[in-house]
Amino acid sequence: MSALTLVLVVLLVVAGRVVTLYLWPYAPCRKCEGSGRNRGSKRARFGQCRRCEGAGRRQRFGARTVHRGRVALAERRKARK
Repeated sequence: MSALTLVLVVLLVVAGRVVTLYLWPYAPCRKCEGSGRNRGSKRARFGQCRRCEGAGRRQRFGARTVHRGRVALAERRKARK
């Protein structure tokens, strides 16, 4: 495998990751497994998940950066006009 092929494969993987982060920025919360509720054996322990605050989802690593980049590009286009 040549160096050029390796670089192209890495670029394709990175581009694929960016696309998936753009299309699906959220994933299920790891603590509550997407339910939004605490798991527990006693009634008093049930309630909203503290990590996701009851939403049942979390933002994937890198999604915020991808969306900030999209906003910055849109603002540049707007400023050019």
